Amino acid sequence: MQTGTVLTPISLILASGLFVLAGVFFKTPPALAQVQIECPLPDGVTPLADPPVTAQQVEDGSASLTDFALAVKDIFVNESQQGIPTLTELAYVGCLFRQEGEGKPWRSGSTYIVRLAPSDRVFIHAKDMALSGGKLSPVIYEAILRALDIDPADLTSPAAAITAFTAAAAGNGGAFNVPDIPGASGYAIGFLSGISGTPVVMLVGFDLDASHLAAETIEHIDPPVTAREVVDRASLKAFVTAAGEYFVEFLSSGNLTGVSQARVILRDPNGPWIHGSVYVAIMDRTSRIITLHGGFPDRFELRRGGIATDIATGELVVDQLIRAAESGPDGGFWEYYFDNPADDADSAEVPKVGYARVFTAHIPRPDGSTVSIDYIINSGFYLSPGAVELRGYLENPGPNSFQSGVSALWGWVCDAEMVEIEIETAQGEVAPYRAEYGMERLDTLDICGDTDNGFVLLVNWNSLGAGEHMVTTLVDGIELGRAMVRVTTVGEGAQQEFLRGVEGECVAHDFPHQGQSALLEWQERSQNFVITNVE
Repeated sequence: MQTGTVLTPISLILASGLFVLAGVFFKTPPALAQVQIECPLPDGVTPLADPPVTAQQVEDGSASLTDFALAVKDIFVNESQQGIPTLTELAYVGCLFRQEGEGKPWRSGSTYIVRLAPSDRVFIHAKDMALSGGKLSPVIYEAILRALDIDPADLTSPAAAITAFTAAAAGNGGAFNVPDIPGASGYAIGFLSGISGTPVVMLVGFDLDASHLAAETIEHIDPPVTAREVVDRASLKAFVTAAGEYFVEFLSSGNLTGVSQARVILRDPNGPWIHGSVYVAIMDRTSRIITLHGGFPDRFELRRGGIATDIATGELVVDQLIRAAESGPDGGFWEYYFDNPADDADSAEVPKVGYARVFTAHIPRPDGSTVSIDYIINSGFYLSPGAVELRGYLENPGPNSFQSGVSALWGWVCDAEMVEIEIETAQGEVAPYRAEYGMERLDTLDICGDTDNGFVLLVNWNSLGAGEHMVTTLVDGIELGRAMVRVTTVGEGAQQEFLRGVEGECVAHDFPHQGQSALLEWQERSQNFVITNVE
C-alpha cells in the first residue's frame, strides 16, 4: 500500500535532507554533534586547494560570479585528473562547503554552492541542508538549462539527459535570471564528477529558499514498523532495518534523482519515517560524517560527529553508536543519556535507547564497475519516566576482538535481578550462562547511586571451537549489549578444550615500548601466554 502526501515548499524545509552519494564532488565524510564544528582532514587525504577566487570576493564586489564558478570548476577538474577520489574525500569536501566565516572560501552571504542531481532536484544546499532533496520550480529549472546551453526539449530520456549534461560540462556555463521570481538568479556551470563519471551541475550565487521549490506529491511505502509505532527495542530494530534496506535500495540504483527524492520521503513529517523524536539518521562509517539527519538536517548534516557526549558517562555518543553498529552483523542496541533537542523541558534522567546497524550500498558507475560504501543507520526513542532504565555496559569482550584460552567477560548494570550471557556455539546454537552479579564497581557510583553493579563470567573459549561467536548480555531478559568475537583454539580433541603437558615461551620485541622486550610464557591454568618479564 502506498499513500501520497503533498509536500509544499514550506514543508520541504522540514522534510528534505541529504545523502552524500558517489558522484557528489571530490573530498569527504560524517556523524553526530550538537554544534557546528570544523572539518577534520581524514587520514591519507590531501587538503583541497582553496579557489583562487573566493565567495567573499564575490560578496565584496572584487570578483564576479563567473570568476568564482570557473575557479571552482577548475579545482574539481584538476582533482579528477589526479585519479578517482575516495568517498571519504567526497564527504570532506561537502563539509568544507558548509563552513562560513573568515578563512572559509567556499561560502559567504548569498554566495555558496548548490549542487543538482543533475535533474530538477537539489542534491546539496550548502547554506540550508533542509532544502536538499527539494524539486526546483519548473520555470527556474528551465532558466538553468538555458544557461547551460541545454534545450529542455532534448531531455526526452535519462540517457538523453546524461548526453546533454555531459556536453554542457565541456562549456563554461552561464548566468540565469527569472525576473518574475524574486531571488531566482545566479550562475550555472557543469563538469564531470571524478568518482562517478557522471555530469555535475553546480549553481553559485543563487540564494535558493523554499519559495524557489515546487510543491509535489510524495508516494510512501508502508514499512513493517513506522516511527509512530516505535515503542520498544524490537520495534526500534525493525524500524531501522526497514529504513536501511530502503535507503540502500535507492543508493544501489545509481539514480541521483531517485536518491534525492528518497531524502524528501524520509523527511516528510506526514510520512512513516519521522514522528516526534523518532527519526532516521545516517552516517558514513569511514569518515563519521552525517549524511542524513531526519530531525535536524541543517544542524547536523555534512558535519563530522564526535563532540556530543553521554550526559551520564561523558563518553562520546558517536563511539557508542559505532560500537553498537559493529557489534554484529545485525547491529546492536545501546542506552545513553542525551538531551532531546526538541524538548527544552526534558530531563537528563530519562535515557534514550538507540539501535544502529551497518548497511553496505553498491553504487554502479557508468563504466559498469561499482563503488561500495558502508553506512551506519540508526534511530532511537526516549524512555518514558516510568519505563525500566537499563543503565549499564558490556565492557569485555569488545566487538570484533580476538579471544583464546580462559578469560573473564565483564561489565556493569545499575539494577538487575539476573544477568545472563548468551554465547553462540560453533554449531550455531546459543548457550546461556548466568553471570555473577553484584561485584563492587566504585566507578558506577555517580551513575547508579551505589557500587554493587559489576557482573562477571569465566569462560573457556576453547570449548566453543575456533571461529566467530556472538556474545549477547541480557539483563532480566532485556539485551544490554553484544559483541562478535573471533576465537582461536589450540590442540585437537580433548586437548582442544584444555591443552595439557606443554611448555613454551617467546619474546615480543619493542614491547611494551621501543627498545624493550617482553618474555611471554605459556600458562596452562589460563590456557594462554602471560608476561613473565620485561627488559
